[in-house]
Amino acid sequence: MGMNFLLGTEGDGPGQGIWRVSVSGSAGWSGAEPELVAQAPAPTFLALHPTAERVYAVGEGAKGSVTSFDMRSDCSLRPTARVSSGGAGPCHLLVHPWGQWLYVANYGDGTACAIRLDEAGDVTDDNVVLAHHGSGPVADRQEGPHAHFCALSEGGGWLLVSDLGTDQLRAYPLEDGRPADTPVLTDLPAGCGPRHLVVGDGLLYLAGELSGEVLTLAWDEELGQARVLHRGDASGRDGGHQLSHLARSGPFLYVGVRGTDTLATLRIAEDGESTERVAEVSTAGWPRHHAVTGHAVVVAGQEADRLAVHPLQDGIPGEATTEIELPRPMCVLPL
Repeated sequence: MGMNFLLGTEGDGPGQGIWRVSVSGSAGWSGAEPELVAQAPAPTFLALHPTAERVYAVGEGAKGSVTSFDMRSDCSLRPTARVSSGGAGPCHLLVHPWGQWLYVANYGDGTACAIRLDEAGDVTDDNVVLAHHGSGPVADRQEGPHAHFCALSEGGGWLLVSDLGTDQLRAYPLEDGRPADTPVLTDLPAGCGPRHLVVGDGLLYLAGELSGEVLTLAWDEELGQARVLHRGDASGRDGGHQLSHLARSGPFLYVGVRGTDTLATLRIAEDGESTERVAEVSTAGWPRHHAVTGHAVVVAGQEADRLAVHPLQDGIPGEATTEIELPRPMCVLPL
């Protein structure tokens, strides 16, 4: 059985934008060839509407934008609307499961934004801008707020925003998907630089980009706050450890480690309250993002200009068996 993937990239010049890779059931990844399906400015992160034929892309610039695309049966994309992201340097998107709101994390100025979607799933100018203030101890990375990721709490009552610049988790109460403008704050270890997170089983797992740790947190749905239970190094190799994307499949967490350019695998303890590194393999240079399929982890190597495909054996990624050239890949979205 085949699969299609959309790939967001960093470039914004002619011939650059959103790409598609189609993986056939017979040839697999070895026969995959990237195809440009939409030209767009710096579409570094993509998201999919839960029911409508819509794909969303950030435009990661000083004046950030979000574009909605109509996705046709052949996975070609037609832009339908474009609006401001509410801030600078948008880097992450999340669509509410009801399909009425789209959430954006703007890294540049730390602003998060909720954008209302119309009945067709297109972005509109109706938005809620969620500004923030503060800083952290890492002078060159935490001079101000840097919203990096949006998630919904397991109970659905809160919009969670990880702020790399202030070492905080921001929780905004939701009413029919619309966030209030004042968050409940959880202070995290100084200098950890919270980036991407995984939600589930009453717990949060969070990648500390700056400290190189994966944090396990207990989550209180009633209060909208978290509490750190465990901190563990993601990588066991020498070199820089700047964590990127974190994804889960069953009892395993997979995290990209930039600097060592590795993909680390952590096993979640039976009680969920800690993790242990069980494997680490080299991957494409500067692993920005990855997606877990049934049989592989697909890594976007930003500085290697390629995707790396790591087959899974009993949940553990092996060495990459296929690499696919692609200019500055930043996001892998399975369809």
